Amino acid sequence: MSGRATPFISRRGIAAAIGAIGAAAALGAPQAQSQSRSLRVRFGADISQLDPARIFQIENQSIAGHVYNGLVKYDQATNEIVDDISTGHEVSSDGKTWTFRLRPNVTWHKNFGAFTSDDVKFTFERILDPATASAYRGQLAGLVEVRAPDPLTVQFVLEAPNAGFLHKLCAFNQGWLVSRRAVTELGERYALNPIGTGPFMFERWTAGNEVRLSANAQYFGGAPALSEVIFRIIRDETAAAIALENREIDIFFSLQQPEVIDRLRRTQGVTLLDRASNNTVNLVLNTTVGPLRDVRVRRAMAHAMNRKALVDGFFRGTKFEARSVLTSTFQDFTEEGVPAYPYDPDRARALLREAGVSNFRFEITTVALNPYDRFPVPLANDLQQVGIQATVRVLDRGAYLQARSSGNVQSCVTAVVGPPDPDTPLVTLYHTRSHPPGLNTSRYTGVDDLLATASAELDAAKRKAVYQQILARTMTDIPVIPLFADRLFVAHGAAVQGFVQNSLFTVNVASVSLRGT
Repeated sequence: MSGRATPFISRRGIAAAIGAIGAAAALGAPQAQSQSRSLRVRFGADISQLDPARIFQIENQSIAGHVYNGLVKYDQATNEIVDDISTGHEVSSDGKTWTFRLRPNVTWHKNFGAFTSDDVKFTFERILDPATASAYRGQLAGLVEVRAPDPLTVQFVLEAPNAGFLHKLCAFNQGWLVSRRAVTELGERYALNPIGTGPFMFERWTAGNEVRLSANAQYFGGAPALSEVIFRIIRDETAAAIALENREIDIFFSLQQPEVIDRLRRTQGVTLLDRASNNTVNLVLNTTVGPLRDVRVRRAMAHAMNRKALVDGFFRGTKFEARSVLTSTFQDFTEEGVPAYPYDPDRARALLREAGVSNFRFEITTVALNPYDRFPVPLANDLQQVGIQATVRVLDRGAYLQARSSGNVQSCVTAVVGPPDPDTPLVTLYHTRSHPPGLNTSRYTGVDDLLATASAELDAAKRKAVYQQILARTMTDIPVIPLFADRLFVAHGAAVQGFVQNSLFTVNVASVSLRGT
């Protein structure tokens, strides 16, 4: 049973329908209706929060990418920054004032009025307001003032030049623009009733089942080719693979299981895409509690975990090894001078003895999503082999986010995904302005000075040298242990045209059409 209700049709309606079919046949018209313009995308987990000030997790970010715009955005294929809701910008000669010109005649979804510079001002002031408790407040460090001199002009005033500031305004996380009126009127309901200016409008969410978006016919970039997008929640990857093979879904987002990746790679009529992403998965250590205050203990843990075996064995080569929280997709990525922690249980035991630590009880907090609920187990086993009494605590998404934002966990497993700008993950994980409720759950304090220097350095080569110092210092102090660098696998059926896989570890189908529609 499909569960779909059968519409009531009267006898007169049946007769009329038969007559219409006969007339169509006589005129040589096609008897079948045209194909649906609905695209079905698989999600592996449910959504929870669509407010850009608090948004987290790739499913939420994927929905937001269809609903919202930023002043600028990343080209999906190249990561080049291009105009979005702005038509251009200028930077003052001292590098401290950025002025953006906005598109005219842009309207918010669902009759929430005209988009103006006041909405941009509201968006970023709201992020900066401590009362908002935004996880992204640290991303806007150095932003002094947002001005809206007229409805189509917005200015950002910085305390110092910032070479990477444009990344902070891109359409991702804190860069997604919200409506002052919608946020104010909807209050707490806004989190799951987002209002944007993007190519699709949020229609409804059925918890544990699906999210539906409808096309925005008034979109300033042109109406989408699709009439709606349905994000279906299918947690089991084998079930999702079967659904794709049976044409019950069109796009399978974020494959994780190696056996399912192999299966779909061999499936006729299915295209499997594979792209390195700007994403590392890490174990964040709270450096303010117990033995974790001692850097020798943190280094011992890094040596104790066989991360290469995790990549080669557990993930069967579908991930990359990580030497820091940056991946090779970042222009400023380097391994030169960055300490490494090869698997060495004897070295781990020696460091623990040196630190005078024994019978250390350690808890890894992770989220109940595949594969985050599974791969920490072999790492905990590795820690146990050197004398650390490690256990794994798996929480549902809401409880996990609450535990992490409280800052009271011993450790947590987290992905750091997003723009191809090194400042973003480094500020997220290491800046003091990102302390809880931000995402610096380690409460690390060691590189604020270098992060400020890097953001103010306009010479690309000199800036890269500062990032090298940041990576060297953070991997020496090791408040965060990189576990692996991620690869994003996406599969789609033969009917899907125009899909571009990005490196942000999200899915965006704004450019997609369906063959034959």
